Amino acid sequence: MLEKGKISPRQSGELLFTTILATSILIVPAVTTSIAAQDAWLAIMIGTIPGFVLLGILCWLGRKHPAQTLFQYAETILGKWPGKFFGLLYIWLLLQTAATTTRQFSDYLSTAFMPLTPLSVFTLSLIFLSVFAAISGLEIIARMNEFIILLVTSFLVLVTVLSLPNWEPANLLPVLARGIMPVLRASATPAVFMGEVLVAGILRPYTTRPGRTFVAGATALFFAALLLAVGLVSAIAIFGPTLVATFRFPLHMFVRTINIGDILTRFEVIVMVTWVAGVFIKLSVFLYSTSLGLAQILGLRQYRPVVFPLGIMVAVSSFLFFDNIVVISDAIRLVAPRLYGIYYLVLTPLLVIVTVVREKIFGHKFGEKRQ
Repeated sequence: MLEKGKISPRQSGELLFTTILATSILIVPAVTTSIAAQDAWLAIMIGTIPGFVLLGILCWLGRKHPAQTLFQYAETILGKWPGKFFGLLYIWLLLQTAATTTRQFSDYLSTAFMPLTPLSVFTLSLIFLSVFAAISGLEIIARMNEFIILLVTSFLVLVTVLSLPNWEPANLLPVLARGIMPVLRASATPAVFMGEVLVAGILRPYTTRPGRTFVAGATALFFAALLLAVGLVSAIAIFGPTLVATFRFPLHMFVRTINIGDILTRFEVIVMVTWVAGVFIKLSVFLYSTSLGLAQILGLRQYRPVVFPLGIMVAVSSFLFFDNIVVISDAIRLVAPRLYGIYYLVLTPLLVIVTVVREKIFGHKFGEKRQ
């Protein structure tokens, strides 16, 4: 086994929580509000449903193919070469997500805090730290995240409570004024981020109690959606849906309104610290997952030698694929739901269909074990 470390189901769920929330908290509010207005929080809750479906599929496949990652049981189900091609498609998806995350990180810091600093400084700093974390192994990433997740959740709860005096509840009304269709269209964007629960199919074999992966992942999805929705409700209650839809980073603008007696102010600095920490964990998880998957596809004995080259690919791709944050937002709103939908709701269920066909029609029995 390329990875000898083990994490608990709780740590697995915490990694999924941070992975989902880290970038969605900045990008999703503006995109969903531009489509669903004051009902954008409903779009987030609806957009979580595909994440639960995907998680259930991955856990079912994991039970059928114990001790194997998504890349390994793709070969078991489809055959050696089709399975390797299938795995490479997911490698590309993970790299694309990592590149998008890296560019979001760099553009946010450049736009909101240090406009004169070259993007390459932010990009290379993040890549270097994430590569080092991925090389250190899954257990190290999970232990770091145990501290960071407390930082992220505590901050979000704190700023929400402190913002309550600035709320205008009328901004949240009327509910479903334009019907359900705008909400359904807006739900496609949060569904992209909730679909990042895909990494559960890679982490499951390295969990001490794999049978509890669904409970841990479902809990992570629920609380990530809840905190995202609460943050969006807070922003809309303060600014109204029209303004929130025009902001590039609504959470950043929302936090700037907090002023308690002219003493507690400038909370946007805390936004930066917590968000940087969350993005670091997310990129570390994706680099680790990509490196492990590529090593398994290529039949390598160690995954660590490919971490650094993949990190360089992510850094270069973050500049080649996107010109600025506007292009990223448009890609997430227009392109990502279709592309990621193919992976999450077509390719992954295909593994289930082939498994069922081989068992029911051809009588093949896969190695399901009680876990």
